[in-house]
Amino acid sequence: MTNFTEIDGVLLLWINQSAGQNGVLDKLILDIADDGLLKGGLFLAAYWWLWFDQKGVRRREIATAMVAAIGTAALSRLLQVGLTFHQRPLHSPGIGFHMPLSVNPETLNTFSSFPSDHAMLFFALAVPLWNRSRWLGAAAMIWAALVICLPRVYLGYHYPSDVLAGAVLGVLCMVVLSALVARTSFPKRVLQFADFHPAAFYPLAFVLSFELATLFAGTRHLLLDVMRLGKMLVA
Repeated sequence: MTNFTEIDGVLLLWINQSAGQNGVLDKLILDIADDGLLKGGLFLAAYWWLWFDQKGVRRREIATAMVAAIGTAALSRLLQVGLTFHQRPLHSPGIGFHMPLSVNPETLNTFSSFPSDHAMLFFALAVPLWNRSRWLGAAAMIWAALVICLPRVYLGYHYPSDVLAGAVLGVLCMVVLSALVARTSFPKRVLQFADFHPAAFYPLAFVLSFELATLFAGTRHLLLDVMRLGKMLVA
């Protein structure tokens, strides 16, 4: 375990070694990490493309994948809350981490870093794309690793092990949950709803896509605010 921890730390510092030296570079990486279009937007655009490019069985697979993705996103949050709190690198003094000039030191200080919810969701979403096309799935996984996850390690949001664990868990969740959902009648009902009520289905599908692309960030923050307000009123 000690050797693994050491390797984790070495990889973190190697990825983070240029941080804190160039404000433009740090700001660019922060903007990439926060850009919803570069993250979930392109992933969900691929699913919309597949939806309109294919019908029948393919659409059933897409509906199944979306349900499994929602389950994966929910599980990632439950794991972060339920497992032992894991301090993020930017909040861990004494490890030699270089603080990026663009990052607020208080960022995400109340959220555990393990596992990476971004890695879980977007590697999960890459699995159905891999099943559809090997090159498309490989491109999605490379994009998830380099564009979505790597900047978050550079900024100190995650250790490399957080990302690795998230990626593995995400793939497993998608495989297992997709198999379970596919055995139900829910995907068929989704397709029927899309065929008979397109005016209602597509706005709902857009909202769901937006929420997945942003990992339900707005909804999560709103719920946290409501909970804090509720505690204030009760106290």
